Formats: sequence, structure tokens, C-alpha cells
Amino acid sequence: MKETASVNSSFGTRQKTLHWATAVLVLIMLYGGFTMSRETATLHFGTGLVVLVLMVIWLAVRRTSARPAYTPMPRWQEIAAKATHHGLYACVTLQPVFGLLMVTTSKGEPVAYGVIPLKIVQNDTINEIGHVLHGVTGFIIAGLVGLHILAVLYHQIVLKDNLVKRMLPFAKV
Repeated sequence: MKETASVNSSFGTRQKTLHWATAVLVLIMLYGGFTMSRETATLHFGTGLVVLVLMVIWLAVRRTSARPAYTPMPRWQEIAAKATHHGLYACVTLQPVFGLLMVTTSKGEPVAYGVIPLKIVQNDTINEIGHVLHGVTGFIIAGLVGLHILAVLYHQIVLKDNLVKRMLPFAKV
């Protein structure tokens, strides 16, 4: 059963930790995905698996933990905030799945972290579907992350409403 939280409360330690760990890895993965080389691919594959595990944990924690209510804002901003968050949850969870579709069916012999073999069977059709979905979702994630960061800056710099403190480690609201 989900607990309730007041409007001015912070996120819990688990939520903050998962948020920042996932955020850092997603930014690294976006950079790595857009600049991938043969040398960095094995790290990208392995880190994608870590992101998938973190997202499964994050979604379980999100479902069972208190989430502070949105600060008062116009209805359209609340809808945009919820859409951005849910879009990030969905895309960041699906992105490694699409990556796995791609690498487990590739022509090569992909490995994660240089030691975990990922190839299951070559299938050019599934590989191409995974490729397209992984690429499109990468651009969507980049856009959503940019939108999320702009909203955070708007709250911090323009509104000065301390919304950001709710997710900062060690910050109290």
C-alpha cells in the first residue's frame, strides 16, 4: 500500500538514490549511445543492463513509496510534468529492452563489460526492429531529459519555489 506525503515533503532516501543513480547512468548512456565506438560498446551494453535493473527497482519503489504532491501550478504544467515523468519511466525502462532485442539478435558476438555474452540467435528482422526502436527512444529520452532539466531550472531560477530540494540528496524541505 502506498503511503501519502504532504505537499512540502521530500522524496525518500531510496527514491533520491535511485533517481540520481539512474540520472547519471542515463546521461552517460545518451552520450555513449550517440558517440559509440567498437571499444565503448561493451560498456554501453553492460551499463544498459544496470539501467534496466535500476528501473525495475525504481518502479517497484515508486509504486510502494510516498511521493510528494506536485506544488501548486497551472493544470497544463501539472499535466506536462506528469507526462514527462511517465514518459521517462516508460522510455528509460524500454530502452535497454530494445537494446537487448538488437544485440541478442545481431550478426556479431556482443558482450557486456567484455565478459557477459549477449548473443542468442541471429535474426535480422528482430535486430532491425530493435535498432529502430532503440534509436528513436534514445532521441525521445534526450528530449524528455532536456525538458525535465528546463523545468527544474524554471522552478529553481524563475519561481524560486525550492521544488528542487525535494530530490536533492541531504536536502530538507
